[in-house]
Amino acid sequence: MKNPFSKIPFLFFLIPLIVGILLQYYLKIEYSGIAFSLTGLMAMLFSYLIREDRQFRWRWLFGAGVCLFLISIGIVSTTLRQQKSEFEYLDKIQVYTGVVTDTPQEKKKTTAYRVYLSREDKLIVCYFQRDTLDNNRLQPGDIFSFQGKIQPFQDIGDFDYTRYMYNQGFVGSAYVSRHLWQTTGETSLSLKYTALRCRQHIMDFYKSLGFNDTEYSILSALTLGYQEGLTDDIKQGFRTTGTVHVLSVSGLHVGIIYLMISFLLGFIRKGTGYYWLKPLLIIVLLWVYAFITGLPPSVIRASAMLTVFCASEIFGRKSFSLHALYIAGFFILLINPFSLFDIGFQLSFMSVLSILYLLPKISGLWRIENKYLRHIWQMSALSVVAQLATFPLCLYYFGTFPTYFFVTNLLIVPLVTLIIYAVGGIGLAKLLSLIMPDLSAYFYCLPVKILGGLVGFMTGIIRFFENLPFALVNDAKISFPDMVLIYTLITGALAFFIYKKPIGLILGLLSILLFFIVRIYHNVSI
Repeated sequence: MKNPFSKIPFLFFLIPLIVGILLQYYLKIEYSGIAFSLTGLMAMLFSYLIREDRQFRWRWLFGAGVCLFLISIGIVSTTLRQQKSEFEYLDKIQVYTGVVTDTPQEKKKTTAYRVYLSREDKLIVCYFQRDTLDNNRLQPGDIFSFQGKIQPFQDIGDFDYTRYMYNQGFVGSAYVSRHLWQTTGETSLSLKYTALRCRQHIMDFYKSLGFNDTEYSILSALTLGYQEGLTDDIKQGFRTTGTVHVLSVSGLHVGIIYLMISFLLGFIRKGTGYYWLKPLLIIVLLWVYAFITGLPPSVIRASAMLTVFCASEIFGRKSFSLHALYIAGFFILLINPFSLFDIGFQLSFMSVLSILYLLPKISGLWRIENKYLRHIWQMSALSVVAQLATFPLCLYYFGTFPTYFFVTNLLIVPLVTLIIYAVGGIGLAKLLSLIMPDLSAYFYCLPVKILGGLVGFMTGIIRFFENLPFALVNDAKISFPDMVLIYTLITGALAFFIYKKPIGLILGLLSILLFFIVRIYHNVSI
């Protein structure tokens, strides 16, 4: 029987690591990790001591030992992460020194800063009175000292905010009163803070081009992931149409950038002696994009996954794509096991999985000779596969169902692609203006008008679909079994339509039947 892990062996490593993370996260069995580790090592050692004539019968023993050892690694890494999230809350004001780790978020009466306490090795959120920052606004990387009392987070309504921040690595929050803080005049030069400052410079450059507030806020969100300038009306419009995901740079954006760069480098033909330059340039440009967006975790994850995929192309291992995804996922979870519970990680992983596995198959269903039309079709196919991979997760976590999401995404995702191209045109205009500064106004004129028109057209589409009847179905939250059944339905349907396998149709119909049985049972039991 053929080994199902033969082409993607790192999936065999990833699954037991996830099992170990889940066991420790929910059951807290850190001391049992020793038993898993010793049992696994003994099984691997014993597999080498078996007589040659019995080795075939016991061939599974080494794999079982590796599996147990990886479970122990998941337990240990999660234990260390949990220990880092522990904090002793003191009922008195203390003096702390912290580093601003992100762009500030404006609240109604305060400004929220995410802060790393270097002495305590903890992450917290500091809330400043707005009027105390008028003349001394902190930037990412700025080091300051303050007096305050760190308190645990409080849940917000039905939302488990405490658990959410715990998974993000934050231990608590502190309110910083007027005159109880001061800057040290020092700035951390780490790559993360430098990237965030670079993002701020690009946003200031956007503002200098004369965009109105709506265009500027949407452009900053679409290309750089900065959403603080968006009004509630704009956010609600994107939520209602099921396109809010385009406002947060994530796996979808990195996928668009990947396809865009591949398209622009299409002149480098496969089979030539210098073809390796194409995946190498893609890797470099992907990480340049990750840097200018401020190195958010979602972009780092997606870039890491596609980097491993491009590296496999350099070494002539095209079939290595899914293996590349599992390698990236393994090391991401090994470094930070709490990423498993991050919605961003789950959405990024599913987006990139669909791009690597489904996109070639879906885009190949329609052969188009014209390369420009083919690229538009690929963007549409990208929207389809990304939505198929992520909308069950969105239903599970958020409980809202945008009725027209499929149509709006077919329109919005290609528009986002064109907007990114237009931003590239502005980047080219910036380069030309440095060479010929006297002509800079002419260089910027066309791309700025195109960009403004595209953003205006996109907001017009959002407003149109938002105002249609039944645009958003609320209270559509599904359970975890429901989500599994929806994914089973999608998998079965794809197996039937792509591979023409009747088992896929049977699986899909069975999942529909089970879904309705579960829903009916749930309604009756209530």
